[in-house]
Parts: sequence; structure tokens; C-alpha cells
Amino acid sequence: MKRKTKQVFIRNLSYPFESVNVLFFGSELIKKIFENSEYKIKLFIGSDWSIKNSGFSFFGPNDFNSVFELKNIIKNDFIRQNFYKITQINGDQLNIELDFEFSIINNTYDNTCVIDFRINYKSEEDIDILEKYIKISYLKEILKKIFSKIETLFTAASKEEKIPKTIINHSFIIKKNYKDAFNFFYNWNNLAKTLKTEKIWKIINEESVIKDKQEFKNFSILINEDIKIYYRIVSIKEIKDEKIEIVYDKSGKNYTPALNNYIKFTFYKIDKDLSLYLYETHLPFNIISSIYQTVSYYLFYCNYQSRKYIEGI
Repeated sequence: MKRKTKQVFIRNLSYPFESVNVLFFGSELIKKIFENSEYKIKLFIGSDWSIKNSGFSFFGPNDFNSVFELKNIIKNDFIRQNFYKITQINGDQLNIELDFEFSIINNTYDNTCVIDFRINYKSEEDIDILEKYIKISYLKEILKKIFSKIETLFTAASKEEKIPKTIINHSFIIKKNYKDAFNFFYNWNNLAKTLKTEKIWKIINEESVIKDKQEFKNFSILINEDIKIYYRIVSIKEIKDEKIEIVYDKSGKNYTPALNNYIKFTFYKIDKDLSLYLYETHLPFNIISSIYQTVSYYLFYCNYQSRKYIEGI
């Protein structure tokens, strides 16, 4: 028999799909919404939000308690879905063909995301059994309260807390030897040429850094009197005939952390004159969608233009 579905809650969040995934599945920050709350969640020992067959208990007012088991996960670049089976309510074992579906859906039009919570079930009898313990209407109110608190996490997380990061990755195949590609990207004057900003940006070599008996230089880019960006080399790693990796820490005019302060370039050797270029940067998880989209598009444009330029010389 085909299963039926009943939507319980849906909400559009003005944050990127990647950020919302990090909040729910890649950080401890979500625990804050249950601090000093009438609702509590307790994961079983060894359980995790991303491991199938993990379990947790949910506690509510008037001694309400229930047990859930994670039965399936679907995830790709456009959706994350967790399917939970409810096994106990108030100590009673349940034997019903019903699951709770929690989805994060990527709205690619404006890079926001949709949170969707629904019940999938086989027959109305299963719904009737569930409602003997908790009414669907009350479940909706619980979810509204919880998600209202979740939305505040994007704006109320303190600077002292370990804030999760949203990661942007870009990758390109470059028709150049991996060492030549590295040398090109390591010299940021080349980036200025590819973007036609060499007469606007002033690139200044700063103090030298010794890495693996080689000398490298930190540098800064002076765009105008108000914008100066400082790039400090954190690490350079090379595996001969395999890859070279360089990590930068980026900061602002007065050496305060920049929006995307972590930047990593990795160049893998594919063939003599063919390499794979991976770009990674981190953004705050609570960056709003419009800024995330602008940053992502701009970085892709910079990397794409650099790739075209280096292949043409």
C-alpha cells in the first residue's frame, strides 16, 4: 500500500542550505535551544544525528516522553532528509507503520532553504493511535516554538561560543603542471592581472616565512585607503609528484578577522601538464543568503578567470 503523508510544519529560512545543515548536523550549537526549555532531547550513548539506527528521547510538559530511532538518511546538494520511527510514547511500545520526516531543502533560486516536517503513514488507524498520545495540532505548536528558538541561534550566538563555519568549495581542471599552477596562484599579482585590477590593487610583500626550508612571503592587498587585506601563510604542504597545498589566514585593515578568513588552495597532479585545483574557504554559518551567494559567485568568477588566464600563457 502506498504511504500517505501529512505536513505538520514548514518554514523558509533566509540562510544558505549549507549553513542550516551545519547548524543541525555539524555543531553543538543546536543544544542551546533546549537549555532552560520545557522541551528536552537526549541522544542515546553512541548515537548521532547522522548515523542510522541512532536513537533519542524527547521530553515535554506533563511528563510526556517519547523515543525515536533514525531509520534512513537521504542527502545530496539539494536536500537532507532524516526519517525517524517513533518506538515508544510514555513508556508504551508502539507498533505502527508511521515515520517522521525532517527535511532541509535547498531553494536554489535565491539560495535560501526550506525546513519541512511531516508524518508519513500507512493508514488513518496509525494516525488515530498516535493522536491518543499527542494531537497533531499540539505537535504543530511544539515545532513552532522550537523553530522560533532555532531562528534566534542565527542572530544570538555569542562571539565567545565555538561558532560553526559554512564551507565553500570550488574545483577546476587546469591544463598546466600542478607546480606551475601553484606558482601562478601563489603570486597574487597574477590574480590582479586576470581581474584587470593590477592598476588599482597595490600588492605589498610583507615579512618572509620559512616553510620546509623554502622562503615564502606573507602579503597584503591595498585596494584603497579604507580597504587593506592581509594574507598570512599558515601552512604549505607538498607531497612530491602528487600535490601542493597552501593555507592562508585572511584579515582586515587592522588585522581583524575577515569574513572568509580561512582560504586553502590545493593543486593535485593528474598528468604531466594537467592538474586539479581545489579551492576552499570558510564563512560564518549565520551569513545571510544574499551575502553568501554574492561571495560564492565572486570567488567562482575569480577562480574561473584565473584558470582561463593561466591556460592561455
